[in-house]
Amino acid sequence: MKNYITSTSFVSILWSLTLLILSFFFSEYVTGYLILSLIIIIPLATIKMIKMLREDRLNGTTLFKEAIYRMLIMLVVLVVIFFITKQNHI
Repeated sequence: MKNYITSTSFVSILWSLTLLILSFFFSEYVTGYLILSLIIIIPLATIKMIKMLREDRLNGTTLFKEAIYRMLIMLVVLVVIFFITKQNHI
């Protein structure tokens, strides 16, 4: 159980619950909240990726390359889902 409940997962769950509550009660603030989320997450993800790259160079591991591949696979999945659910409202 210790592996599943970490500070990162707790913050993610709290951030998601806040988004749900905000979208239910104050829907006009959802866009601002999502933009704030991007402003916070992009620098944190960049810093983590730089640390992975440095660790890969020092230890000879492939963590950075695997992380990039996972992101590319998720990008393809999201694009496919987008085009499947896209509706023409003409």
